[in-house]
Amino acid sequence: AALHAAGLRVDTIRELPAFVEAHVSDATETVLVQWARDSAFRFFPLVEHEIFGLTLHPFDLATNKLLAIVGRREARDWIDIVQCHDKVQALGYLAWAAAGKDPGFSPLRIVEECARTHYAQSEIDSLDFDGPTPQAAEISSRWHAAVDEAREITRALPAQEAGKCVLDHAGRLERAPPTALPEELSAGRVVFHEGRIRGAFPELRSPAAPRG
Repeated sequence: AALHAAGLRVDTIRELPAFVEAHVSDATETVLVQWARDSAFRFFPLVEHEIFGLTLHPFDLATNKLLAIVGRREARDWIDIVQCHDKVQALGYLAWAAAGKDPGFSPLRIVEECARTHYAQSEIDSLDFDGPTPQAAEISSRWHAAVDEAREITRALPAQEAGKCVLDHAGRLERAPPTALPEELSAGRVVFHEGRIRGAFPELRSPAAPRG
């Protein structure tokens, strides 16, 4: 209804109880849109989009996409998760949190499953892009670097906190490279935010003041 109200045309391709796929278009452009019934377990509350209404937080979208890579082999998922590594949070931290959504996978196992992902240029060429088609060799180089870094991150983080979103002391998604992570951990500047039904904003609490 919101798309129709915005003057867009919606042509349904598939409609199942938990999944809808449709082409959404205006006079000049068409985009493929997919709606899926989301698990209620997530790290952050839903966010509101001006056109699509309530949507998943980008971090939850990224962790779901990462689990999709583990469970299926689609070139578009590979492209998406490389972008998530660059723009949302590093692959190692995403894998660390994604394990909380699927307890059957440890963070390191998720990373190793990712390490097996690769695609030929012909598979990338079959996808539609707004701009120039990415080069498989360039994406693969970035991907291997991300996987190597992810192995270091998952080995540095404390095992008892696996399955949680990793934040810095200000409540932002942690950005520390593997070389700086041990110092951040020892200084108490790393916060672990647990997912829950419907998600929640993290609570940051200052250490209790010493008693005089």
